[in-house]
Amino acid sequence: MGWIRNSVLAGLAVLLLGCGLYSFRGNLPPHIRSMAVGTVVNQTSEFLLDDMTTELILNLFFSEHVLDIAEIDRADSDLQITITRVTDNPSTYTAGETVEEWRIDVFTKVVWYDIINNRPLFERNFNGFGFYAPGGDIGSDNLDNDGDGLIDEEDEIGDPREAALRISVNKISQDILNAVISTW
Repeated sequence: MGWIRNSVLAGLAVLLLGCGLYSFRGNLPPHIRSMAVGTVVNQTSEFLLDDMTTELILNLFFSEHVLDIAEIDRADSDLQITITRVTDNPSTYTAGETVEEWRIDVFTKVVWYDIINNRPLFERNFNGFGFYAPGGDIGSDNLDNDGDGLIDEEDEIGDPREAALRISVNKISQDILNAVISTW
């Protein structure tokens, strides 16, 4: 009977040690505890995108509590984002070949840099897209502008093209967050 008790205790010890050693940080180098989000470089003529991208990235990383956000002189890593290109392409036409719906794509290059070891943790390209109808209000255009399966919900408001840009950058921000987490 004593061997059963010892086996159970050993199993519990292994389980507790395994859970105690588990961390959301996974394979992230132990010296990476914080991240700076540098100024977004915007190589396009879309003057709203750099501030919009910075705001959305910071809000997402704050809300998800992934890493501490710090100024560059106090950070262990640096997230460098460059917006390289924006395209608008017709997506849907009427029978008379008038454009009913546009697709906007935002393309970025992202480098997550380990400041301590002076090397990139990853360097990748990301793109996001959104749809909009010319003119009117994106909240009443009967389109699923952000591709979430819902038409004209509360996150689809305002100027159609600007909202589609925001939707695109939201997708990019989520992809960047997933890429940071997946390196762990």
